[in-house]
Amino acid sequence: MDADDGAAAMDTTAAASAAAATDASADANASAAAGTAASAGASAEASAEGHINGTPLPKLVDGWPQFPTVRERYFTTYTTGNHQCVHHHSNGLLVLGVSPDHPSLQPPNRVTAVKFRSHDGKNLLNTAVSGKKKAGAVFLSERDMVCTIDISDGSEVTMYACVRGNVIEINERLLSHPELVSDSPHSDGYLCVMLPKLQEKRDIGKACSEFDHTVLIKPSGNEKRRQEGKAVRSKGAKRARGGDGLPAPCWNFVNRGECRYGDACKFGHGEQPPAAAAEHGDGAGQATEAAAAAAAAAAAAAAAAAEQTPKTESETAQADQPSAGVSASTKAMPDE
Repeated sequence: MDADDGAAAMDTTAAASAAAATDASADANASAAAGTAASAGASAEASAEGHINGTPLPKLVDGWPQFPTVRERYFTTYTTGNHQCVHHHSNGLLVLGVSPDHPSLQPPNRVTAVKFRSHDGKNLLNTAVSGKKKAGAVFLSERDMVCTIDISDGSEVTMYACVRGNVIEINERLLSHPELVSDSPHSDGYLCVMLPKLQEKRDIGKACSEFDHTVLIKPSGNEKRRQEGKAVRSKGAKRARGGDGLPAPCWNFVNRGECRYGDACKFGHGEQPPAAAAEHGDGAGQATEAAAAAAAAAAAAAAAAAEQTPKTESETAQADQPSAGVSASTKAMPDE
């Protein structure tokens, strides 16, 4: 091979290598551009949705990252029509709280007192929950009151359970620091922790919607009577259905003359019945004397009625015959 042919072959090889290098560089640049575009798209998507693969992104506050709270990461929050918050944890537990946008809690109003339910058998202040099955927990329906919140303007707000379940813990810290309801409604200012019914654990949103419809839109009990302008019934009082407005009589007091509830009984206590009073007197002698006196009075009344009744002729004749017989026998007897 001549020198000229070798030089030409070397030039061809160099040109091919240069072209290949150029194509590789172009491919690398295109790949880098595609990667940059994909990263920019992913960043835009992440920033738009606020999370990556279900994990919330931290927010920048004054140049510092602010990571999501435990409530934002593990709880799903439902807000009812009366501005209550039901935080549903992934394990099924519920944390009941107050929404920060509650109209009664807006400044300058402040919470002055939190009063948990304690006026009846569902006493939340004396509950002692123990064991895996949460023995001793108080069961509340969606319309049952959990507590009342006193506001600095003199008003009072009632907080409901919103969901059927057992109250396994109340925030006793609110008794001494009620201002936490206004300052930290989503953390330290929670009201109670509830364990919902098994069939409602996965459908808390539906339960909250039913609460809005059945309790807030169609109230019952004293709340309904207030809206209709009627008098509010006393706590636990059962009224007679006759329309007289008086409480039903107490069976124990009427039949036994005593009631272990006394003045706290939700039924009516009229005057003590005479029979019950005689039975529960100082002794059996008093009851016997009273019965004897009543029998004597009845006999005297019967005798008086018999004397006043006019006699017929046959009765008069029958009454005279024994008298004549006695007289004849007396006359027939010889004189001594």
